[in-house]
Amino acid sequence: MTLLEFLRGIPNFQEFSRKSKILLLAYYLRQYKGMVEFTAEDMKAACRGQLKPPSDLRVQMRLLAKGKNSVLVKAIAKDIFSLNMPGLDEVESYLSGTGPGRAVVDAMITDALAYLKKTVAKLGDDNQRKFMAEAVSCLAVDAPRAIIVMAWAGALDHLYDFILKHKLAEFNAALARRTDRYSKITITGKDDFADFKECVFIEVARSAGVITNDVRKVLDEKLGIRNTCAHPSTVEVHRSKVVNVIEDLVDNVILKHPI
Repeated sequence: MTLLEFLRGIPNFQEFSRKSKILLLAYYLRQYKGMVEFTAEDMKAACRGQLKPPSDLRVQMRLLAKGKNSVLVKAIAKDIFSLNMPGLDEVESYLSGTGPGRAVVDAMITDALAYLKKTVAKLGDDNQRKFMAEAVSCLAVDAPRAIIVMAWAGALDHLYDFILKHKLAEFNAALARRTDRYSKITITGKDDFADFKECVFIEVARSAGVITNDVRKVLDEKLGIRNTCAHPSTVEVHRSKVVNVIEDLVDNVILKHPI
């Protein structure tokens, strides 16, 4: 999908504030170009020949990354940003609140289902393939919370198997380096991972070199979304978020860590 095709699904886009336009550009880069992190130059390149970007784009991006509830997150490297949860929620509120926006999301769902079914078919383990296929089926029947909870469980289970087969020594070494109660744990089988809070597991996996820092960011974000979906709340889970969660977990966790 081109940038113009994406923006056509959002009525009165030209009347949006500079902040909202930047968030939409960030969402487009993430959702359609696979760019979890981006720069002002990346945004300008996406706009080239289609849309005039804000003249003070870099300055505005820095401002949007400031504060406790910032909509962008600034990486350690200079002028590299990513969408924060408040920013992602704001964009999805634009998409869910309009008729054409809904059509855009429907197209994403149709594309995602076809893609995810092919992806699940590539999984080597029969149990995992059946589990993830059941999760994907929740998308087709509009059960967004169920698919997010199941997809998260499937991704973590895959990482457990990957560590046990390929990175067990490194993971246990990273555990031993900790200064909290987890330093006394030694992993010998899958059941041992039940002793961890999931946020701690992610920290140790990064420290052990099991996952990259980019994958850690993906997992931290998806854990927050899973936590929201796993408990009764008034938060509406938009279908565009569901697609993002599944694609990120399948592409960046499962397929990047083959067993």
